[in-house]
Amino acid sequence: MKILIIIVIAAALAITGYYLFRNKNENLSISPSSTTTELPNPTPTPAFIPDIVRAIITTAKGDIEVELLSTIAPKTVDNFIKLSEAGFYNGTKFHRVIADFMIQGGDPLSKTDDPRVGTGGPGYTFEDEINPKALNLSDEMITQLQAVGYKYDFTLQSLPVNVGSIAMANAGPNTNGSQFFIVTIKNQPHLNGRHTVFGRVAKGMDVARGIRQGDVVQKVTIEILGK
Repeated sequence: MKILIIIVIAAALAITGYYLFRNKNENLSISPSSTTTELPNPTPTPAFIPDIVRAIITTAKGDIEVELLSTIAPKTVDNFIKLSEAGFYNGTKFHRVIADFMIQGGDPLSKTDDPRVGTGGPGYTFEDEINPKALNLSDEMITQLQAVGYKYDFTLQSLPVNVGSIAMANAGPNTNGSQFFIVTIKNQPHLNGRHTVFGRVAKGMDVARGIRQGDVVQKVTIEILGK
């Protein structure tokens, strides 16, 4: 009976694409599946987005102020702005928190504690924005990652997955949606080349480090000069 239960659970995870966290010494993946929810009509962003846009993630414990870097990951920044201005993140929770590592949020299913939490998204996926050369990945590693489906843009000035980075969670190559994570304590070089970094925490790292699983994102405010 126990073997049958394990087989059923494994099959369910394979269908949803849900990835469990593994030991931190292994090749850790931060991954929602492709399960999606309907996206509300977003407020259009301006035709021109400044190089740096401020996003303020408001929680009961304080604000996390993030600089979104449109020159580093323009499509990802545009997506985050549109979702934020549509109120998509309001009321979502940090549904996955790992001490000494990161806080992860952005799943709309977390608003209602849906048992599928961790697999939700905006109703679409989009491609990665990563330049592995800018991250000093070896040619061998780049070849290995390309073999599993990663497609890179060697014109970008990508940033590593270091402390304070905000990056996209994914379920593999080119499966970005709405979920994101913020690295809180240690640099995560094993994630370089696998996740799009699109900004960094400018203020409120103490707040980010104090976040616990289930803490709510009250709202995300976007501040663009000239708006």
